[in-house]
Amino acid sequence: MASMSSYMASDDVHCDTPNAHLPPTTNADLYGKGYSEAPKTTFDATLFVVQLALLLQYIRWDAAHIVGFSMGGGVAAAFASSMRHLVVGKVVFIAAAGLLTRISAPNPSVRVPIPQHEELRDLQSSALPGYKRSLQSCFEVGPIRGLEAAYDAVSQVAAGPAQEKLQVLVIHGTDDSIVPYEEASKIKARVPQAEVVTVEGAAHNLVLQDGHWQIVAENLARFLKQDSVAV
Repeated sequence: MASMSSYMASDDVHCDTPNAHLPPTTNADLYGKGYSEAPKTTFDATLFVVQLALLLQYIRWDAAHIVGFSMGGGVAAAFASSMRHLVVGKVVFIAAAGLLTRISAPNPSVRVPIPQHEELRDLQSSALPGYKRSLQSCFEVGPIRGLEAAYDAVSQVAAGPAQEKLQVLVIHGTDDSIVPYEEASKIKARVPQAEVVTVEGAAHNLVLQDGHWQIVAENLARFLKQDSVAV
């Protein structure tokens, strides 16, 4: 964040490459995911935006660069467009959702193509009360679609002390079957200043797959270190 020299990542994004020399990062644990509770509510973009804003307040960070992966990309777009005073100046979308038009409702009995996610989903289904309900709600009204206005607004957001347009980085794999590669082009069309990094052969687990996560980390480090102002 700006005053704390820190970065904020949404939905399991981190940068762990040697000698990156990045300021500290906080990894937000969204409602219904990981260790967070799954309250009986509607899991829409507003819920997650408010959650992140309250988190920043709790840890006493004034603002942050925002990194969002998968559904977290939609959260990042909604956050940057509606809480622009909490964004320092940079947003990163990794395999980002928010503009999907073809969506299949989740079926907990169907195996998923990402082994690590499959194991985590099975654990969450058995140990996290409300996980299945929250997952269903995310697919019905969550930040995986319908965020055209948010992405449009991101292109116009002025942030940071200089009130300059947001710097935006889009990272996406060409073999992503969950959030197809064409979604990166949709984001670029709505956010013209975005830089797009294509990871050839990468699937949706590009942040985990050896040979691909290094490309993600290197580009994150490069992009976030381009100036001396921390999030």
